[in-house]
Parts: sequence; structure tokens; C-alpha cells
Amino acid sequence: MNMLLHHVLCLILHVVSSSQYGTETIETLMPNVKVVKVELRSFTETQVPLLCGDSYQDTEVIWMKDSEREGQGNQIQVKVEEMMGANYSCHNAAGDYLNHTLVLVQDIPSPNRTRRVLEKSHDADEDEYIRCLAKNYNGTFHCFWKKTTYRTSAVVALVQVGQFSGRNFSCSVHSDGAGLTCEDLDSCSFAEEVSRIDLTIYFRSNYLLEDYTVTPFYIREIVETDKIHITKVEGNTFQWGYPATWSLPCSYYPLTFQVKVVHARESCDSEKQVLLKETKETKFTVTHSSKRYRFCLRAKDELVDRPWCQWTDYDKKENTPR
Repeated sequence: MNMLLHHVLCLILHVVSSSQYGTETIETLMPNVKVVKVELRSFTETQVPLLCGDSYQDTEVIWMKDSEREGQGNQIQVKVEEMMGANYSCHNAAGDYLNHTLVLVQDIPSPNRTRRVLEKSHDADEDEYIRCLAKNYNGTFHCFWKKTTYRTSAVVALVQVGQFSGRNFSCSVHSDGAGLTCEDLDSCSFAEEVSRIDLTIYFRSNYLLEDYTVTPFYIREIVETDKIHITKVEGNTFQWGYPATWSLPCSYYPLTFQVKVVHARESCDSEKQVLLKETKETKFTVTHSSKRYRFCLRAKDELVDRPWCQWTDYDKKENTPR
């Protein structure tokens, strides 16, 4: 019974099992997927053991690699060279499908390892390839990445999240393949987080596998409000509201707003401001002699030290929000 429970837990948590073959490590990433972990700079080839299934010990088993016959028997060894993994399927004598094993190759971590699937974030201070953010405190967060030019067809093979924190998440990859959204199924936005979220994403490009681990985080450390929408302009008076995605009630999750006025030809990032002020109100009147100026507005969490959101600007002469 204990052994059965152990196997069930391994399946649910995707706990990786491994065995050593010479200088290579062969791991079971998840059911039907084996990973040969090697140092690709010096790796040439290795043998990988395959098992069709314990219930096929007395069955005549034929293995196929693509459309070619690879071997015979319930257990066989296949040769893997460089990054040339493959999908191996086993069949009975009549040709009926029994099982399969996907064999992937992964470069082991090393200081000089070349990342092939994702590009490093250009504005990141550390070795960051995946950026995560949350639009509120309801337990949902979003992560984004950019694939390298030569690996645009790479896909997410596995997402491991909350494995060490004990939190229960449901994740879905975005339709464009450039991000994912995860929802904490046990989240209560009013409860204080007691453990950081751990996240590792495995990407597959052909038969190459790469994993990227995000530095563990709390939701409060990645919260960024959506852009503010100006709802009404009367003369020099501007009104706005909280973003629709922000947590409620506003009294429990207050925002601070930053108002900035610059000359019409300047951008909101310009340091040549005419006025710069912070306010908790959602209404502001500009007392500026010029008839044309740019009104800029952004927000951030009042209680947590997080960056400001993107600017919303309004060209007063043209009366057009951006």
C-alpha cells in the first residue's frame, strides 16, 4: 500500500527519477518521457533502456522508431547520439500499438552552458529568461518569455509550480506560446502568503529539452497594476477609476496615483515636467496657463513597494487619450 501511494505521489508531483549510465544521467521526466542529461559539448552517444510494459513480458513486442523497425522484445536498448532523441513505440506481432517512450536530450547545467530556446530578458539585472507578474492579489499570475530566432517552434513540455510550497495551481499556456497563466486554486486574497511560489518550465524543441527556473516569489512581489483609464475630462479636470483587474475592495487595496504634466511635445518620461504630484484621489484639476499640454497618469500599490504601472497620457489640445 505504501509503495502504491509513493507511485501515485510521484505521478501527481512529476517527481523525477534518474539512473546513471557512464557520464550521462537518464531521468524519467513524466510518464512515457525519458531525458538523457549530458554535457552536449563533449557528448557523442549513449544507450537508453526502454520497457514496453510489465504486462507485456510474455508478448512478442516489436519496437518502431518513426516508421522503421528498431528492435524486438519487451526491453531493449536504443542508441542516442548528440541531440538526436526520438519517439519509440512498441507493438504486438499483429502491429497493434501497446505503448511508447519519448526520448529527449538535455544539456546539464554548467557555467558555460549555451541556452538555445529562450532569450535572456534585455532589461533584467540577473540571469532572467522568464518574467512573471500579477495584476492583483487573487492568486493568479502571468509569465512571459521570448524564444530565440532558431527555436520559435519550441513548445512547453511541462510546468512544475508550487511543488515545494504545497500550493495547488492550475496553469495554461497562452495560445501564442509566449507565456502562461497560473491560478492558485486555494488562494484567498485577504490571507497573508506564508510560502513563496516555485516555478520551473520545461521547453521542448524537436528532441532538445531545456528547463528554466524562476526565482521563487510571493504574489505581492510581482504585483503591477494595469494602466489607468481616464474616464472623463471637463476643461482642465481629469477623472479616472481603479483598473477593472485590481483587487476589491479599494479601501483594503488602495492605490497611489502619480500625476504629471509636461509640455505637449514631451513624452511622459520626460524630466522636463511642469507639474509632478502624487494623490490618492481619482480626480485632479490642472492649473496650467498653457492651453496645450500633456497630462500623464500612473498608479501603484499604496501599501507595497512596487514599480509604477505604465503611463496613461492625454493630449489636452487634441483631447485624445493614449
